[in-house]
Amino acid sequence: MKADYKLKLNGTYIFLGFIFILYQVLSSVFLSTPPLYGIFFCYMFFLFKEKEKTYNKFDFRWYFSLFFLFFTDITYGFFVFSSWIAFFIFYYAFADWIKTNLKIGKFISVIFVLCTYALIFIVDRTFTYMNNEEMKMFALSFVFSLLVESLLAYIIFRGKMQ
Repeated sequence: MKADYKLKLNGTYIFLGFIFILYQVLSSVFLSTPPLYGIFFCYMFFLFKEKEKTYNKFDFRWYFSLFFLFFTDITYGFFVFSSWIAFFIFYYAFADWIKTNLKIGKFISVIFVLCTYALIFIVDRTFTYMNNEEMKMFALSFVFSLLVESLLAYIIFRGKMQ
């Protein structure tokens, strides 16, 4: 039985991909820009749920999101693949529990962003400890990033996470 699968790749995805890569490069210069971890965790959660409903394979959007998280880890000095590990912990341990037990409807994406930053902090601290390196302190800019990304996630994913 041959599965019908169409590649979801068009000019819009490629254009947005270049915009996000450009954003990440510029964010290494302008330190006040948020790293967009929370936005991409919400988006990847949305893609995972879409995959479960339609039984389609992951497409360009999923793999670009993984690449973006990898690139963000490098740009912001986190351990490589720490955001991937944090996402899979988030998805398999927390996301469904948060969605079913916290009855806050349209604010789910804000909670997801808070959980994202907490998990990335914990995973990075764990790798730092295991590697016997000096603990880096997170600046006030990460609190600003958390607030900005929470607002963006609320706006972007308001009706999509319920």
